[in-house]
Amino acid sequence: KYEVLFPVGLPDEGTFDWLDAFLAKNPRYTELSDRMVLDWAEKSSLWRPKGYGPHSRTSNDKPEMAFGLPDLDNYSVQRVLQEIAPLQRRNLVVMEVRNNLIKEERAKLLQRFDGAGFVKVAQVVVGDPPAEYRERTQQQLLQRKQELSDRAFELQKAERQRQKALEKVRKQMEKDRRKAERELKKKQVEEQKAQAAAQAAAQAAAQAAAQVPQAEANGDEAKKEGDEMKVDEEAKVEEAKAEEAKAEEAKAEE
Repeated sequence: KYEVLFPVGLPDEGTFDWLDAFLAKNPRYTELSDRMVLDWAEKSSLWRPKGYGPHSRTSNDKPEMAFGLPDLDNYSVQRVLQEIAPLQRRNLVVMEVRNNLIKEERAKLLQRFDGAGFVKVAQVVVGDPPAEYRERTQQQLLQRKQELSDRAFELQKAERQRQKALEKVRKQMEKDRRKAERELKKKQVEEQKAQAAAQAAAQAAAQAAAQVPQAEANGDEAKKEGDEMKVDEEAKVEEAKAEEAKAEEAKAEE
């Protein structure tokens, strides 16, 4: 006959640690529990929003499924397993901490295996654990502590890398900002120079345009004065000739 084992222990008193040690020594036994369903889902690569890490379970006895799949979330898979388990020819461990501890619930579980050819055994897991169990538990605690330390270290490392990347981005943004400011200032200076040059050119053109009529007026005045001087010169020449003629006539009369 095959054996079906019902561990009876207190909640949060290392019952599942005892089970892990028992299964390690007795691999011919198959675990039936909600925890086993989660392990099966993980090995089947079923996606779970919370993941499968040690911090993703609120309880080993009744962990929240939270797959987003109705048949898993409403524990339909567990009910099917409970129906077909008595038909399997193998040694089983029915791991239900709460139900195995309560007499009425334990009786319901035992009833499923009536007449199925199983030897039903209640394994009481209470009292001082053996030295081997304490040593194993201590090793597990140290391992978990090391895992937490490693996880904290990795998180700190990732945070440092993130801060470093942010600082690099900040420095690049500051560098780009200063470059943009320099280019803008340079452009403004060039525009001011171009504007000043355009204003100077416009002012020079205006002054040149204003000087043209004045130059023409000055030229006309100078021409007029030259003509008047020429007339005066001619008049003087004529007067001198007249004087010479009178002088010659006077000399002839003598």
